[in-house]
Amino acid sequence: MDDNRKGALLIILAGTCWGVISIFINYLSAAGLGEMQISFLRQFFAALVFCFIVFIRDRSKFRISGRDLWLIMLVGLINGVVFNFLYFYTIINSRASIAVVLLYTSPVFVIILARIFFKEKITRYKFIALVLTVLGCVFVTGVLGEGYMPPPVAILTGVLTGLSYALNNILTSAAVKKNDPQTVTLYTLIFSFIFLIPFSGMSTLIPVCRANPKTLLVAFLLCIVTCVMAQYFFSVGLNLIESGKAAIYGATEPIVGSLVGIFIFHEESNLMKIIGIIMVIAAILLIGKSNAEQGEESE
Repeated sequence: MDDNRKGALLIILAGTCWGVISIFINYLSAAGLGEMQISFLRQFFAALVFCFIVFIRDRSKFRISGRDLWLIMLVGLINGVVFNFLYFYTIINSRASIAVVLLYTSPVFVIILARIFFKEKITRYKFIALVLTVLGCVFVTGVLGEGYMPPPVAILTGVLTGLSYALNNILTSAAVKKNDPQTVTLYTLIFSFIFLIPFSGMSTLIPVCRANPKTLLVAFLLCIVTCVMAQYFFSVGLNLIESGKAAIYGATEPIVGSLVGIFIFHEESNLMKIIGIIMVIAAILLIGKSNAEQGEESE
């Protein structure tokens, strides 16, 4: 298998790992855990696993410049506390397919923020992607149609999930310019875990885990599948293919997330919702095409 095919397969596997997150979240929610408690367990196990991996493979990754610590702390706060809470709240209080599609408003926010702060040009493809994303989210959430419509708060948290994810990507990109990506990932997880401690609700978390030890196993699997495996597949795949193609293959996540919602959680599926999902996926593909063309022009 050549590098292009291998890279594509790895990015698709990463998207699949991220796309099944609602299976774990809904189980842990039904077991009696809140959004912040689920976030706490995920970041705790993730920090533990990554520390172990770095300790075994390359202890030099523990070294980090004190000047950049504030930036990584900010990434940890947004990634571990803000993003996880918003995303998990949306999954629990709306539907898996809606949550994952609203998450993918993030490229829109990246385009807007990049225009405001970095004066990046909004190309024709990016503009069309903006329009498709907005219309797609309107269709998916059922604002214009009949049938199920999530609570307004869940729609708001879903859109804010996209914004927080976009901010996380921009800040992480800034951090990895000065530090090793593995070091940034490691300390992001450590700070995420630390910031979540005050919100972990130990007085209820411990009794729930004691009454049903399986919750710890599911939380650990949540970490392994949606954090460790997904990050590994994505990082290795990104080294084999250009970022523009990676964005295209990464569209696997909303597809898998939507299919999980429809076939596992038996969520309602109508024509408008399907059209909305297709619109958002088309927007991701257009942004990937635009990024790929910009990369070719800069070479």
